[in-house]
Amino acid sequence: MKFKFSRIDRLEEPPSWAIHVGSFVHEVLEYFYQLDASERTTEAVRTLAGERWRESDWEAKVTQLEKPAGSIRDFKAQSLDCLVNLWKVEDPQATELDGMEHEVRAAIDGVQMKGFIDRFIFDDDGRLIIGDYKTGKIPNPKFTSEDDKFFQLLVYALMLQEADQEETAKVQLLYLQHATVHEVAVTPVKLSTARDVIVRTKAGVDTACETETFDCTVTRLCDWCHFQPICPAHQ
Repeated sequence: MKFKFSRIDRLEEPPSWAIHVGSFVHEVLEYFYQLDASERTTEAVRTLAGERWRESDWEAKVTQLEKPAGSIRDFKAQSLDCLVNLWKVEDPQATELDGMEHEVRAAIDGVQMKGFIDRFIFDDDGRLIIGDYKTGKIPNPKFTSEDDKFFQLLVYALMLQEADQEETAKVQLLYLQHATVHEVAVTPVKLSTARDVIVRTKAGVDTACETETFDCTVTRLCDWCHFQPICPAHQ
């Protein structure tokens, strides 16, 4: 049902505080890793944050939020904490990214896919290490399995394999708020699982469109869903 509201009915969800923090941090880091290695310092990232704040008019974006989680000062502090925590997970001066914000398209068993990869590096064996910045909390393992947590990155690995014949060694989630990195090795079994999920999901969407029957999965996450007021499960 949420897919129907957002993708078929084209009902837009308003941006949230968390999404804006993530987008701002991503923007700063994209510019940061374009600097020469010797220039990648904490002072430089602070300067870049100020420049991107002004250039992209982030103050207006944050001010217009329907449900802000704090003040402009709080937003800047939270974002800067994530940026500075980068030094706790890697040495930016010794990290050379081979790709950033990389668009990838591929057909997975007939399912057309498109995505944007935050960053990737080729290791010494010529295999990819795909990374994704996360500025939110680490998912609770009670509710999120390892496969679910890494699913998006495993899909990217599968797409790169199908489109460019590139092999991925591992995928990484860089949790900047917590200054930690979670990673998992990419195996044929994990890629096969991702493939199965893609195919089953597309088949489910097709069936729902044909029958005009869109199921509602009611969980605690419904309390954070923008579409709850119009969702049949909550009428």
